[in-house]
Amino acid sequence: MKAVVMAGGEGTRLRPLTSLRPKPMVPIVNQPVMQHILGLVKHHGMTEVVATLAFMPQVIEAYFGDGDEWGMDISYAIEETPLGTAGSVKNAAEALTETFVVISGDALTDIDLSEVIEFHKAKGAAVTIALKRVPDPLEFGVVITDEDGRIERFLEKPSWGQVFSDTINTGIYVVEPLVFDFIPENMPFDFSSDLFPILMDKGYPLYGCVVDGYWADVGSLEGYVDVHRDILDGKAMLHVPGSRTKNDVWVGAGASIDPTAEIAEKVVIGANTTVRAGAKIGPYTVIGDNCLVGYDAQIEYSIVWGDSFVGKYSQVRGAVLCRSVDIRAGARVEQGAVIGDESVVGHGAAVANDVQVYPFKRIDAGAMVSSSLIWESRGVRALFGGDGIAGLVNIDVTPELALHVAQAFGSLLPSKSHVVVSRDSSGAARMVKRAVAAGLNSAGCHVRDLRVASPAVTRFTTRDTRATGGVHICAADGDPQSIEIHFYDSAGIDLSSGQEKKVERLYFRKEFRRAFFDQIGEILYPPRALEYYTTGLTAALNGSTTVRRHRTAVVDMGLSPASFVLPSLAADWDVDVIGLRAYIDSERSPVNDGERSALLDRLARSVDMFQADIGVFIDSTAERITLVTPSGRILDNDTALHAMVWLWANSTTTAAEGRGIAVPVTASTAVERIAGDAGRFVRRTGTSRRALSAAALDPAIGFAGSRRGGFVFPEFLAGYDAVMSFGALLRMLDHHGLDLDEVVARLPEFHLREQSVFCPFDRKGAVMRSMAALGRIGEADVIEGVRIPDAKGWALVLPHATEALVHVYAEGDDGSAADALLQRYVETVREAIANG
Repeated sequence: MKAVVMAGGEGTRLRPLTSLRPKPMVPIVNQPVMQHILGLVKHHGMTEVVATLAFMPQVIEAYFGDGDEWGMDISYAIEETPLGTAGSVKNAAEALTETFVVISGDALTDIDLSEVIEFHKAKGAAVTIALKRVPDPLEFGVVITDEDGRIERFLEKPSWGQVFSDTINTGIYVVEPLVFDFIPENMPFDFSSDLFPILMDKGYPLYGCVVDGYWADVGSLEGYVDVHRDILDGKAMLHVPGSRTKNDVWVGAGASIDPTAEIAEKVVIGANTTVRAGAKIGPYTVIGDNCLVGYDAQIEYSIVWGDSFVGKYSQVRGAVLCRSVDIRAGARVEQGAVIGDESVVGHGAAVANDVQVYPFKRIDAGAMVSSSLIWESRGVRALFGGDGIAGLVNIDVTPELALHVAQAFGSLLPSKSHVVVSRDSSGAARMVKRAVAAGLNSAGCHVRDLRVASPAVTRFTTRDTRATGGVHICAADGDPQSIEIHFYDSAGIDLSSGQEKKVERLYFRKEFRRAFFDQIGEILYPPRALEYYTTGLTAALNGSTTVRRHRTAVVDMGLSPASFVLPSLAADWDVDVIGLRAYIDSERSPVNDGERSALLDRLARSVDMFQADIGVFIDSTAERITLVTPSGRILDNDTALHAMVWLWANSTTTAAEGRGIAVPVTASTAVERIAGDAGRFVRRTGTSRRALSAAALDPAIGFAGSRRGGFVFPEFLAGYDAVMSFGALLRMLDHHGLDLDEVVARLPEFHLREQSVFCPFDRKGAVMRSMAALGRIGEADVIEGVRIPDAKGWALVLPHATEALVHVYAEGDDGSAADALLQRYVETVREAIANG
């Protein structure tokens, strides 16, 4: 049987380790990753290997040659353009006429390949995937199988709310040649996202074989260090060059160690390496071939590649030194630092924690280096979170990041596409928007710059013009030191998770379209965007006679762009608006949660003072609202959602609107009771803004609402819009002849509880597996998280996407039932964390 070793990886997130080599050539305990994989393949009887290459193929070909040195026959299939995982194997189809094994050349494993092959033969499968249970499945493709091992479902890099299994796709396959009939020639095509769904649709048997053994995707600098620790701890059964002595110390041929040197346990010293007198080599240290460790030097918890020099009295702690690094006498390299190939750290210099020094750099004697010499984004799990791309200004989200992610987004769009770009009034958003515009222009996209505008105006303009996408940059609501970048598709809604993954892939690979001098995009300034938006909004609200009854409203406009349009619209609606913070101020930051509470109290007092009919608090993005009743009651978000549902469900304002209501899975079942009484139906969605917006695009859905004050009226826009929400609320109150206190009095009681439980990321998979095992779970119950029906209510367990938390929701027939249900599942989650 032949093996195909996929060795085309670039390893962008491993830089500077991969600055001068492809990812399969990064050394693990002094041998390239791919050499370990070839050893595994040979151990299981496969000596004929086809290696698929893409990035820097000459490096791999020069090292392994025809395989004769390893007692193997190695041939190569080189991709001229990226072909994807399946496409790269198709490129080698002429050499693969019988059953073959596919394995990654840049992931480390000791999995029993023979076991997988025998399983494949016994099942008569077209493809068998080696599956591995992992504690944190987020970064991998999750595979769900039946009891016999036949694959039922794939989830590519799911969110925590979609993790219904912790068996992940290792990228090791046993494959029949018939699959080549379904792989197109010379175009990108992946196994998991393209080929496997086609085979399943056509009825071919795909199986998953759950295997033991070690498997690790060496995808980050942290992971690279962790793999070495695992090997030295004996968790991975891989060959370590050299002779093993007591205390798990490996010493290579020709190494020279002075008798006065101190060598701790779990250490590898490469061939022909010299360790001078007084040197101290601490635990979990790997030193490559042909190195020299000077007198009284100290190295611990570090990885030192071959041909490096560590001078006398120097200290290297928890760092990685690439090939031919020169650490001069008395220098210090601290925890997490990485020094690139052929760099020099001068006499007495110090490289601080987590600093990255790229190849061929020289640090002067006595210098103190506290930031990377050449900045380049660190490897991260993902760019996108629940709020687009978000993080601290100029720390997590920098102009460089914004430039490159805009280049990636623009590269996905056709050349000369128009992209609508806007920002809020903050200085940070202005800075980032300029970088975004430059990135889009460099990818050959035109920018339609709205300057300061709300996300709703940006979405509207994107949808109703010839734009193919949109970008909005704003300070995070409630966290003034953070900033968010939101990307929209041509429909004006947030990118799907699949589109986000494509942007991330281009970003990390730095595969951007470069426009020639005569193809560089332009920056245009649409002159009447606000006018078109207000016209569309007015039309959606059935003309300017939205409100027949004269009303007074106190509106805190949150220093948001809502102040551009709301005063004039309210005048058309015959509403007297008493505006608070009804202006844009670039020198004032969005409020934090404590300040927000004080502002809400002020709004409630103002409603009472002016005897207003309603109070509305608009967030800093002009997307969400908080409501205050005429009596001065500040409605919590759930009650506000129920009030909006009641008003909409019992209205007949637009004959063409859908009958359905979309709400997140975390919302109370009071929504179903309200909707059912009015003859409406409810569709549950995920908790993200994208999930609600996507549901609202269905003509059957006429209203969507979140539990955070965001409401969607699809007859105008499939996205949150505070101004539209305010106008629609006034229209519905007018239709019923009620005020907000009277609406709230008509709402059913509900008893919804929630609690967050601390959960390490590596235990989230165990939690979800335990919840899924509690009983038979229908499709509707695993939209996001695991929702478990109960005789007295329901519970939902939902891991947080980006924090070490699991959220538990419970609703009961009464308060005590809800409390009891919540505590029961909180304890169940804690037990799963401790024992799962």
